Amino acid sequence: MFDLPTIVLPLWFLLIPFGLVVFFFALYGFFNIYTLLRFATYTFGSYFLTVVFIGGSIIIGAVCYTYITGYDWTIGWNLTDFLELKSSFTV
Repeated sequence: MFDLPTIVLPLWFLLIPFGLVVFFFALYGFFNIYTLLRFATYTFGSYFLTVVFIGGSIIIGAVCYTYITGYDWTIGWNLTDFLELKSSFTV
């Protein structure tokens, strides 16, 4: 029929949506922490939840950093093979 051109995307393109998710999570987290510290009642529970949220965020960030640094983000992802495989199943 026709030949598809070779389409190779760098794997680091996947870091762009991940970075957006991390940015919006941080923005939301800072808003929540500000709201808790500014407008919440000063009880053990509000401080405990703030510490749990910050600690959990740090742990999740450390785990993500550990897994992300283990990959070679400079390699390419060949989309042509994927598209040719998809086109062979169409009727």
